[in-house]
Amino acid sequence: MSEIEDLARGLHPDERIVMELISKGAADIEQIARDVTIPLSGATWAAYSLKDKGLVSVDEKVDVRYSLGTEGEKYLQLGFPEMRFISKIKGEISIDQMDLLDDERKFGIPWSLRRGWISVKSVRGERIVSLTDSGKYALRVGHPEVKLLERVKSGLSLSSADLDLLEKLKTRGDVIRERKRKSTLISLTDLGLKVLKESKGWATSVNVLSTDIIVSGKWKSVNVRPYNISVPTKVIYPGRLHPYQQIIDEVRSALVALGFEEIYSPPVEINFWNCDVLFMPSDHPARDIHDMFYLKKPRFGTISDKELLERVKETHENGWLTGSLGWGSWDPRLSLRCVLRSQTTSVSARYLSKVGPEQIPCKMFTIDRNYRPEKADSIHLPEFNQCEGIVAAPGVNLRHLMGYMRRIAEVFGVTETRFQPGYFPFTEPTVVGFLKHPKLGWVEAMPGGIFRPEVTLPLGIEVPVLAWGLGIDRLAMLALDIEDIRQLFSTELDWLRNIPFPTLRT
Repeated sequence: MSEIEDLARGLHPDERIVMELISKGAADIEQIARDVTIPLSGATWAAYSLKDKGLVSVDEKVDVRYSLGTEGEKYLQLGFPEMRFISKIKGEISIDQMDLLDDERKFGIPWSLRRGWISVKSVRGERIVSLTDSGKYALRVGHPEVKLLERVKSGLSLSSADLDLLEKLKTRGDVIRERKRKSTLISLTDLGLKVLKESKGWATSVNVLSTDIIVSGKWKSVNVRPYNISVPTKVIYPGRLHPYQQIIDEVRSALVALGFEEIYSPPVEINFWNCDVLFMPSDHPARDIHDMFYLKKPRFGTISDKELLERVKETHENGWLTGSLGWGSWDPRLSLRCVLRSQTTSVSARYLSKVGPEQIPCKMFTIDRNYRPEKADSIHLPEFNQCEGIVAAPGVNLRHLMGYMRRIAEVFGVTETRFQPGYFPFTEPTVVGFLKHPKLGWVEAMPGGIFRPEVTLPLGIEVPVLAWGLGIDRLAMLALDIEDIRQLFSTELDWLRNIPFPTLRT
């Protein structure tokens, strides 16, 4: 089969229709779309597809039309504000004494100065204006751009000098309006004429062998258009979960599979649950306004469990029955202040306050937002997620805790972890786990410890309680191989579409 026959056989029905319409001369794509049943998008596709095959030539032209805007119509009727302004100057006169319209004062004065038509001097605090020789000449011959406005309104052809003036007028508000119309003329090439002539001998092309064509036997006579597997196709981006949300969901599923119960709690807390129940002293630096978000309204909350309130008070002041000396003081008013939760450990405290002896052993987790007035950088955000977890059971110890945290880190593909002693007012012993990021180095992400008796006994818990609050944002950075924590909350479509689905080792 020759090249011409091959091209004729491969014509799409829309391409053939377009070629037949322009067989007698060039035509505009929009006109072609109006003359046939093909939509404009289809006609445009056919034209450029034929161009790629060398069967048609495409000539794109942009037709620019100008018209007068609202201000242009006004200036043509009344004159430009600078001309009206200088026409009111008689000798030397104070600008303040002149009877000027708003546009004459706002635009006429500065444009007259810019054109060198006036000179202004200050006499005893007054601005005295007078015409220059250029201004007097302008009064005699008229404004140089009025005639241009007349030509634009009449639709007359414009010279290159006129177009230069138009560019200047376009900077003066709604004086000149510009409308561009793109036209695309297509015409057959010599090769296109030969292919069109050849295609007339072929039966109508079909793209799909339907059931009707096969059953009726028409497949014997129709021209089946060849399928070109090299034609680029449109990339389709199906809907998908945000990669960070997918990580959170997988971690949630893994913890549920390990027997943990998921708990929810509101982000607006009172200091009592956020700090006091956790044996954080009233004067602890972490309770300062620079480390927590305090609500302006409502400022205070309430505590319904008065017995728990009294036990926490006694623990802070003298240690209660815990064997501790306590902190020696406690601020009951501060404990009722409303805050944005600064740590999900408050969720653990609320949970333990409702656990009875018959529910031990128990395991709980929550994955939720916390809020601290942090300066945003590559590993800090004022709003961040934590994966909080506790295990309350007889005989659990620090080795169990480190095993849980290391197992969760392995889910994220972290192979290098290390722990060092830490301090929190509510845990003893306390450890802080660090993860090895390939670019950021060792990153703190796994704080945890065993709740002190000053926390558990007032809550009615008499067994050891393992607790951790993992920085799941930083763990996700490792899973997604990103260097900036802000990228986790990105809405950048290119990144969201092309990042591989994170695979956790659950």
